[in-house]
Amino acid sequence: IQSSTSLHIIFNTNYTPPGFFVRLIASLGKHRKCMKGSFHRNCITLFFGNVSIGKLDKITVSESLTNLSVSVTRQVERVNYSFSSAVKEVHSILVESIEKVKWWFPFITTQLAFVCTEERCRSFPD
Repeated sequence: IQSSTSLHIIFNTNYTPPGFFVRLIASLGKHRKCMKGSFHRNCITLFFGNVSIGKLDKITVSESLTNLSVSVTRQVERVNYSFSSAVKEVHSILVESIEKVKWWFPFITTQLAFVCTEERCRSFPD
């Protein structure tokens, strides 16, 4: 199993704006490479990749009072697509989705921050 370092979406309000989580999940879910997964209270798992080859990565987005946390997990190695490439693509889709959602929240600013600050454990690109 491969797993990325959790990336936190931090808000200038010091709390997660009501509705941001749901709108972000809806925006991510509209992407052609994201498929619905499972939902648990304040956490949702989406599947990411190419369904025709049957090997999908998991994107987990969790909501807390102060931030959102995003991680990517791979259960099985995929020969033609490195884990690093998948994580970078998820990061790009995440940034795009955040920008779309921020339209609903004009006074909110976001910052992306890693839980782990050591260079060796950073999986998402800057």
